[in-house]
Formats: sequence, C-alpha cells, structure tokens
Amino acid sequence: MGCQECLEVFSLIAKELKKIFVVSMPMILAPLSSLLFLIIVAKGVDVKYFGDFSYVLVFFSLLVGFSDLGLKDYFLSKDGLLAGYASASCLLGVSSFVFLIILAIQVPLVIYGGGSFLLFAVLVLEAYALGVIHKSLYYSYQSDNRLTRFSALEVFVRPLPVLLKILIFLTFDNLVLALLVGSISSLVVYASWLGSFDFFSGLSKKNLIIDLKRVLLDWRGWGLYSISFFSFFLYFGADKLVIQWGLGAESLGVYSAAMAFMGVGQIAVSVLWSLYMPRLSRGEKIWSHRQQIFLMSCLGLLVSLVYQVFAYFFFSRIYPLGYDEGVIILSVASAYFVFRFPNVVMEIYYILDCKYVDFVKMRVSFGLLCLFLISVLLPLLGLKGAAISLVVAEMSLMFGLLLSRRRKFC
Repeated sequence: MGCQECLEVFSLIAKELKKIFVVSMPMILAPLSSLLFLIIVAKGVDVKYFGDFSYVLVFFSLLVGFSDLGLKDYFLSKDGLLAGYASASCLLGVSSFVFLIILAIQVPLVIYGGGSFLLFAVLVLEAYALGVIHKSLYYSYQSDNRLTRFSALEVFVRPLPVLLKILIFLTFDNLVLALLVGSISSLVVYASWLGSFDFFSGLSKKNLIIDLKRVLLDWRGWGLYSISFFSFFLYFGADKLVIQWGLGAESLGVYSAAMAFMGVGQIAVSVLWSLYMPRLSRGEKIWSHRQQIFLMSCLGLLVSLVYQVFAYFFFSRIYPLGYDEGVIILSVASAYFVFRFPNVVMEIYYILDCKYVDFVKMRVSFGLLCLFLISVLLPLLGLKGAAISLVVAEMSLMFGLLLSRRRKFC
C-alpha cells in the first residue's frame, strides 16, 4: 500500500471517528445532564419528595419510550422498509395517538399509586416532545442518511431544557416550576424544529386511520421492537414500581438516588454498541467469540471496580444524610456491568444470525425473573434485595446466551 493510499485510509478512519463522536455526544450529554439535575433535586428536597418524583419519572420514561411502539426502529430496519408504509408523518401521527392512550392509562395509576400528580402533569409536554416529536425528527434525518447533522444540532438542543430546570430550581427552590419551564422549553424547541419540515402534509384524520390499520395488521413486524423496550423496562423501571408499592416513597428515593449513577455505565454500553455493531455487521474478525466475551467481562469488572471506589468514597459526599443506604445499593448493583458488557456483544451476534427473536425471549424471561426475585427478596433484604435481583437476572441471561450458542462457538 502506497503513502497516498495510507493517507486516504487514515482520512476515511478519521471521518468515521468524527461521525461516531458527533452521533454519540447527545447520547452522552443527555443522561449526564439529567443525572446532574437529579443530584441537585435530591440535595434540595427531602427523601420522600424525591421518591415521589422518582415514581413519576418511571411513568415519564414509559411515555417517552413506548409511545412509538418501536416503529422508529422498525421503520429503519430492512423489514420496515419492505412494509411499504414507513414515513415520518405516519410515525408522528401513530405515535401521537398511542401517546394519548398511554397517558389516559397512566393518570389513574399515578393518582392512586401514591405519586404526585402535579409533578406528572408538568412533565407531559416534555414527554410528548421526546417520545413523539424527537423520534419523528430522528427517523427523518436517519432515513435520509443525515444522522450526523441531526446529532450536531441536538448536541446544543438536548441539554437546554435540563439546564433551564437546574437554573429555575436553584433560583426559586421550586421543583414544579423548574419542571414546567423545562417541559415547555423542550416542546417549543422540538416543535419549532419539526415545523421546519413538511411533516404535516401527510397528516389527516383519514390518513391516520389508514396508518393505524396498517400498523395493527403489521403487528408481527414492529411487535419485536416493542417487546425489546419492554424487556429493558423490566430491569430498569418496573423495579421502582415494586419498591414504591412495597416500601414506600422514601425507600424509592434512596434507591433511585443510587441507581441514577448506573446511567453512566449504560453510556459505555451504548458506545460499545455503536463501535461493535457496524464492524461485526461488515464481517470483521476482531477477536474470536471467546476472546470477546472474556475481554468484555474484564471491561465490565473494571467498570464495577470503579463503581466500588465511587460508592464508598464519593457517594456520601454528594448526597445528604438519609441516602446512606445508597452506598451498598450502588456497590451491589454495579456488578451488573460484569455481565452486561459481554451480553452486548452476544446481542449483536444474535442480530447478525437472524436470531434476535430468541434473544428478546430470553431477555423478557430473565426480566420477569428479576421482578420475581425483587418481590421475594425485598421483604427479606430490603433495597439490597432489588440490587441483587438485577445482578442475578443479568448473570442468568449471560449464561443462558452462552449455553444456547455453545455448539457453534466451542
């Protein structure tokens, strides 16, 4: 290979790395800014009120994550393209309709489940902005192969509502006002962005009914993506509902404060996915399957060790008195990453082998196991039982995945 060809290769690699960096920045900044806001709120309100807020956030995450029924990811897949009805206007219309249905179901659950309905109400606009408008924009840019452009703009847009929340909360010491301002700003920003596109030309009552019929008839196509999100919710979301109903808002506040830091490790998981998925999809042989599992396990162990140091030396300095139990919760829960990192690589292999249905089935099964273990261990061990359940479920998933593929890779 000549010098000119080497320069071209390095230039191409540099461009790809730049794209990965630009695309990953909103993925990194969004959870980090949200984590900062949660820490500030936890230090500014009592534990019980923070628990009420954490309970409301579970329903908020459901609204954001489930409103599109997985259609965004389905439309971007090969099967979704072949379905023949994938469009941004269809995604926007169907997601808006589903959003209203989920919202109607959630309202009585929030009211009678012990959460603060006022906190929930002021978050609805932001939930619509992120769960419907944001996903429609994301799909529009990615389907046109302009995801880098979308991420370059969103890196400034996404943290803005969170920064406004922090500013309002620190200035007025009023969580409801802070959430309301952040929610309105999020809706205004994304709605204005949406208005710059011709999204609404295909929106009408007649077209919405047609799109809904198509979606319902094609449930086998997008259903897998919905179940995939639901399986993740069983690990991170449903546990908080069980704790709220079993131990109350104060215990949920302590648990949520500890588990909020797990989002930092999840960023590393997302980055791994972004790096490995395209390379393995192209058939690159980076390492053998066993080597990859071993290396990912070592990386997960390293991340878990970092969490141990953070939990025992820094956690109590960040949170006020009343959150002390969060140290042991975070310490135990961080062992989850020892198994989560190799599971990311195995998930990619299942997708490439067209066995993703099998993976999702196992993910849901062990997610249900996680909920069962929480229900059993919570009365016996308290909040530590919930953290142990998470680790056991992810460990069981890893061994289940390995056993199901042992013939191929042994």
